[in-house]
Amino acid sequence: MMVEQKGIYVNSFGRGRLLNDKGERILLRTKKAYELFFYLFHYKDELVTKDDLIGVLFPNMSTERGGSNLHTTIYQIRKEFEKHDYPNIIVYKSGTYFINASIESDYDQVKNILMNILTEESLIQLLNLYDGEYFEKDGYDWSEYLRNDIHSKIMLSVKEAISLEKISNIVLMQFLLAFKEDCLSDLELLGTILDRFSQSRDRLKVKKIINDAQLYWKSELSCSLPEEFSNNYQ
Repeated sequence: MMVEQKGIYVNSFGRGRLLNDKGERILLRTKKAYELFFYLFHYKDELVTKDDLIGVLFPNMSTERGGSNLHTTIYQIRKEFEKHDYPNIIVYKSGTYFINASIESDYDQVKNILMNILTEESLIQLLNLYDGEYFEKDGYDWSEYLRNDIHSKIMLSVKEAISLEKISNIVLMQFLLAFKEDCLSDLELLGTILDRFSQSRDRLKVKKIINDAQLYWKSELSCSLPEEFSNNYQ
């Protein structure tokens, strides 16, 4: 019989973190323990089998040894969660594993924000939540597709919001600072941002952004910012 659990918060942007219902960190003993938990979170709406977990976590081990390590890792996770009064946090039922608790996450919050056209308020909320790409610092291979997908959706949503003039120059500058590499390398987005500051006759910001872009293209892309582009903002 499963006991109804308290909620857990998963921080997935930047580096993965776990918080209990009081906002306190839940610390696991090993990297594999974190990866296992986050993998179950990532696939919480799908059926995750023992073979799935062994294949992801212990790909170079035999099935027998991988299974032994899997059981040890799950035991470690359960023991750490019990310290925070979460009994039987990972459940095995009908051949599949799942997390026995309600979960909230920054990913779900960002996904909900992106369901609508961004406004100044919602972009600020997004910037506060998006502290790096999805499990970026953990570098999980299985999270790469969603990592790229979320990032692309954010870029598209911001472009749309800027074109519809939903974002002020102040918040737009905050976005530029948070997504500097994306803004400086994407000529379409860079042009949209520069057009906004040109329209408001903020020549100092236009000049600084162009200088930053020229330096970025030279140092990171090993080429020059297209002259015909930069000439538009002289």
